[in-house]
Amino acid sequence: MLNQALSTVWPPNLALACLMTALCTCTAFGQGNALNLIQGNVSNEKGEPVPNARVDISTAAPVSGPAIFCPSCYLDCQKWTTTGIAGNFEIAGLDSRLKFRLVVSAPGYKTAQTELIAPGEGNPELILRERPDTVDPLRIVAGVVKTDSGIPIQGALVDCDSTIGKDGRRWFYSRGVAPAITDATGSFVIDLVDGVFGVDVVVSAEGLSSRKFIGLHPNADRQVFELLEGAHITGHIKSNGRPVQGMTVSVAQTDRSNRGEKFFQKAIPVTTDAQGRFEFKNLFSDQEYCVYTVVGEADRSDSADVIRTQKFVTPPNGKTLHMGSLPTVAPVSLSGRLVSSHIDTFEDLSLLLMPDTAWDLIEVPVARDGSFQIDGLPSEVYEMNLASKTFALDADKIDTLLWTEKSIKRLIDQSIGDLVLPIISIESGNRNTERNGVQVLTGRVTLAKGKGASGILVSANDGNSPKTSTSDDGSFTLEFPVGTDWIKLYKPNPDGMRFWYLGRFKPTFGKNDVNIQLGPETSYEPDTLSVQP
Repeated sequence: MLNQALSTVWPPNLALACLMTALCTCTAFGQGNALNLIQGNVSNEKGEPVPNARVDISTAAPVSGPAIFCPSCYLDCQKWTTTGIAGNFEIAGLDSRLKFRLVVSAPGYKTAQTELIAPGEGNPELILRERPDTVDPLRIVAGVVKTDSGIPIQGALVDCDSTIGKDGRRWFYSRGVAPAITDATGSFVIDLVDGVFGVDVVVSAEGLSSRKFIGLHPNADRQVFELLEGAHITGHIKSNGRPVQGMTVSVAQTDRSNRGEKFFQKAIPVTTDAQGRFEFKNLFSDQEYCVYTVVGEADRSDSADVIRTQKFVTPPNGKTLHMGSLPTVAPVSLSGRLVSSHIDTFEDLSLLLMPDTAWDLIEVPVARDGSFQIDGLPSEVYEMNLASKTFALDADKIDTLLWTEKSIKRLIDQSIGDLVLPIISIESGNRNTERNGVQVLTGRVTLAKGKGASGILVSANDGNSPKTSTSDDGSFTLEFPVGTDWIKLYKPNPDGMRFWYLGRFKPTFGKNDVNIQLGPETSYEPDTLSVQP
């Protein structure tokens, strides 16, 4: 039972992995002062314009330099448009530091994808090829998208979220299955590729809440898929009683899992108007979200103010939640330095800050002497990740739990000015891989003021992963193979079926008695807004 329960643990660094891989469904990033546009035309093979084709930005990449964000995670990847009667289109307000890949869909045509295009880099002429009528009906998934009142929805995007193999196994990416859009009757057709026998899809349309549908297989009877209006949120930002204009504020779900029909929608940023007002439309109803100030790469704010990150529950479908006036709070700052006995200068290094509750990613440059500083942060628990392929944190010189080999978590509820992070080259950090023998580790897991933390799962990340739980006073004894790289700690849910990752440390051979103090970041919970729909 314990092994089965342990398999449901969120992987360490899952949030950052979602932000930095193409498999993520995450918030959007990307900012630039000089904004531009991409415009072009869509026609068929006969040279005739294709009106009402949908043109989406699917991925992006920097015009120059390395990409630290996932290709679909830039702010502009949320943008799309449709072609006019002459087949022309325009997507404006783009970041001129990025180049973009477009996906073009139209009923009766094969979906097309472009290479990366920079704003202002010519006018792409896109050609769609007609979808043949000879496609095997056992290799297509068809359906109709309607509102809950039965009205067909034209121009809805039906995008493959995951694919299903012959044996029922799921792959959480498209494997080459192209998206489709609905025609005037709300109908769509998706062609399955070799090795794919079914799909899970996400359906989205203007003015409606997106929805995930699972287990779509070829069927002679077209299924009907309903989209709902969703929930709406309004509020104001004020500082000392005066409206705050130009603050980038966002909302994101706090449950970021993808189980069954549940999926994590991209976080949605907006900018407050002259009255400090913000509005979010078509959110998922009856779900927990958080509202927060965006300070990372999605920030297009004219304001230095921040609000306290808070949780709330969206109202039922079609209802509006009025948050009222959200006051600004004093931001905090983080500064410190990287240190190493192996290098003299710290070139091409940076830290990535990932808040626990908000869905944001903040890049902090590191100076040649290893120093770093970031201001204007909302109070939050942050994961501090060393963005480097060649360096990791030196666990032997850090006396607190690590989150991953390259990151730690800290509650920053007041400014920190002297954080020291020892780092080590990955090659010099390699440990003895000898696995002969067994080591016994005894220790104690404590909370603040030395109080024992009972019921904490202590697990060796090696082989069969020996594990134990702390006693009432936080004590534990663990046997594990010599040469084990990491000891990991997990906190169980009250139901005992799931365990939440707390952090890791490296065991030292010959040092059997360790004391591990859990910091406030392991139990921090943001406030919940007390408002009524």
